[in-house]
Amino acid sequence: MLEMRSKPNSTYFQSHLKRSNFAHANSNLTTNSSIQPKRANFVLLDHFSMSSFSIAIDSLITLNLVHGTPLYECKTYSINSNKVLSDISLEIKTDGNIQDIETSKDTVLVICGGFRSPLKSEPLLTKKLTKSAQSNATIIGIWNGSFYIANSKIKTGSTISIHQNNKAIMEERFPALNVSTSTFTEEDKVLTCSGPNSTLDMMLQLINRSHGTAFSHAVAEVIGCDRSNKKDSNAMNRFLFSESHTPDCIKEAIQLMENNVEDPLSIGELTQLVGTSRRQIERLFKNHVGVTPARYYMEYRLTHARQLIQQSNLSIFEISIACGFVSAAHFSRTYHRFFGKSPIDFRRSFLESEA
Repeated sequence: MLEMRSKPNSTYFQSHLKRSNFAHANSNLTTNSSIQPKRANFVLLDHFSMSSFSIAIDSLITLNLVHGTPLYECKTYSINSNKVLSDISLEIKTDGNIQDIETSKDTVLVICGGFRSPLKSEPLLTKKLTKSAQSNATIIGIWNGSFYIANSKIKTGSTISIHQNNKAIMEERFPALNVSTSTFTEEDKVLTCSGPNSTLDMMLQLINRSHGTAFSHAVAEVIGCDRSNKKDSNAMNRFLFSESHTPDCIKEAIQLMENNVEDPLSIGELTQLVGTSRRQIERLFKNHVGVTPARYYMEYRLTHARQLIQQSNLSIFEISIACGFVSAAHFSRTYHRFFGKSPIDFRRSFLESEA
């Protein structure tokens, strides 16, 4: 069985797998209870897009999870009542109406529209948008929620994103704006996107800007893992680090590692199977994955072990065997170095958090 000796100062995830383990490794968690969560206020327009709303709010809730401390408190609001009908005919009971929203520089105001959301004058919404802009709050427009941002005249930049179905009226009503129907736009503290497919990208950009790349990558790993690569429809999510430029031998090597967890291959066996030299595969792994093949193999096996600890009733001994460790003791020591807890303590903490 392949084993790797880890130096004390290198026992943490260094490859892209750190995104998968971000919320579980002690060295990465931030548990500062003094942090006051920001308020994310979601204004739901009639017939709002449920899929876009779900992606947006899930991004922030997932961020809370991977951060270890709640960073956002999410609330929903309607314009005139406490109920809103979504685009899939599900009625949502909101936390209040738009007049209940408090604004400050630390709040986020999200206007959620949809394909059938009517574009009409909404004085209360315009007033709230104006007040939010004056407070230097972050303002987000989803789908044709962007129409109300433009209509409130708070948009100081030149570009705004909106669904293609609303492009004509936007260009007619707001000729000074460059109306975009692709992905999302960000100017100052105003972000807009054209629909559900671009909502996640926009929210990840918000997280990246406010909390850093590590957290945006961690959130993407959780809720964006099933997105296919437009340049390579066969690309798998584990190649997020450089999908279109990853050599085939690296992809093949990683696939072999994933298929041989219980009885790990040696690096020599890997090189023979992918048809390259050890020196070349070491160099390519460092260039494209950021770690050596042995290091990546260990990180993958530990990730596999963590998933089994959380999701199965297998004993720690059985998991150590399933993940290719020569003994339960060696597995426990290695796991502790990467996650800050022994497998037994990790499972206990996980079960307590789920109770």
